[in-house]
Amino acid sequence: MRSSVTNEPKSSSARRSEKESAMRLHALEETNEALKILLERAEDEKKLVEDRIKSNVKELVIPYIDKLKLTGLNIEQQTYAEIVETTVRNVFSAFLQKVTSKQYHFTPKEIQVATLIREGKTTKQIADIMRVTRSAIGLHRHHIRNKLGLGKAKVNLRSYLLSLQ
Repeated sequence: MRSSVTNEPKSSSARRSEKESAMRLHALEETNEALKILLERAEDEKKLVEDRIKSNVKELVIPYIDKLKLTGLNIEQQTYAEIVETTVRNVFSAFLQKVTSKQYHFTPKEIQVATLIREGKTTKQIADIMRVTRSAIGLHRHHIRNKLGLGKAKVNLRSYLLSLQ
């Protein structure tokens, strides 16, 4: 006994398949375009928020740091005020974005040491600021060099950190 199912000609089936594929492709292209627009908007929004934060820091925080520095601070307090000022001013710098990225895996202490090295502080000054031994700072410097891929290369660490912009 023969089946009562009718087979459509292959050409009709092939045309239908091509039409469905074209429709799917068109839908994917529209989705892709919509996603591009959403990504652009998100990037614009991110930039806007960053600009607002920069403006607020510049107008609301920096003036108070400047006033604080004029209040007759002792040497240690003056140093801390300068570090706070530099850190606040550099919050959005490419350097901080690089050293805090997952690429280098710096610890918070290593970020602090790297920032102070970049500012030109000596190992002794950094040890005094962080209230640790010089050998602890030496160890942090060693780890920073390794994480930056410098190892034992004859490269000045401060110069290298300054180049990360």
